[in-house]
Amino acid sequence: MLSRWDRGNGRKGLKGFHSTGLLRVAQLLLVTFLAFGAGWQAALVAGASLRMGDVTALSRAEGEARGLARSAATDTAASRMGASGRSLVLASGVPVSVVDGGASRALRVARGSTAAEVLEAAGLTLGALDRLETSVDGTVDAGDVVRVVRVSESVAVVREPIAFAVTTVPDPTLVRGKAVVVTAGVPGLAENTYRVRTADGAVEERLLVASTQLQAPVAEVRRVGTQAPPVPGDIASIIRSAAANWGADPDQLLRVAWCESRYNPSAYNPSSGASGLFQFLASTWAANSVRAGYAGASPFDAVANANTAAYMFANGQARQWSCR
Repeated sequence: MLSRWDRGNGRKGLKGFHSTGLLRVAQLLLVTFLAFGAGWQAALVAGASLRMGDVTALSRAEGEARGLARSAATDTAASRMGASGRSLVLASGVPVSVVDGGASRALRVARGSTAAEVLEAAGLTLGALDRLETSVDGTVDAGDVVRVVRVSESVAVVREPIAFAVTTVPDPTLVRGKAVVVTAGVPGLAENTYRVRTADGAVEERLLVASTQLQAPVAEVRRVGTQAPPVPGDIASIIRSAAANWGADPDQLLRVAWCESRYNPSAYNPSSGASGLFQFLASTWAANSVRAGYAGASPFDAVANANTAAYMFANGQARQWSCR
């Protein structure tokens, strides 16, 4: 049985034991938190939770912990120094690019990732119509690009004109090539419904799905001349004389000459090189002008040109002209 003095001193000793033990625990907690990057505030909170009263001891523990943290940081930095003294920055994974709806971003993913895993890492999901366009075959490599095309569909209803038809009526009182409008055409009006598909905001398809005619178009009626145009006196006489020389149809020759050159003996087509009244190509002229007796003549010579054409027409070669 303890005396009153022993019991009193025992309580004091126990209180001192608790104070010293708890102080050491607080010191260890502070060193641990600060060495791994925790703030000193966390250490103070931990110390306060133990209800320590020795502020001086806590400050000393805090200083020791900060020293350990600085030492750890120095060791980490030193471990990143190469033999040349240059700092090495080590990054995990492989660099890839993700293009989402036209906007590009770079990220690193684990080596061996698939395109789907890249999207997951980027926090992206595909909509029902979206497309994944990528050159990735299997797993991604450094520098690969994974492209997401955002696709949407909408319905557009618009009013659009309907083109009118043109009806022609031959008119022998008008010169060939001339036309007169008898009844002017009037466009119609339709309400058209389109399904519009866009990819990254750009229209890639516009499909007509329904059309309602609101106003019928009115056809245009034109009188078109069939009369042969007047021929300059000298040109007409040259062509008729050539037709008589070779037994060809003068009216056919006149029609073809008008169609080909508008009776212009100097006519020239820069695209094909066709020349003269009947627009001879160089090869055709070289072969047939000799046979017609005009070897060495220029295709711009109206007499030579008309006679060579008459020779060919009389010998069944009129098919070489598209004009009839």
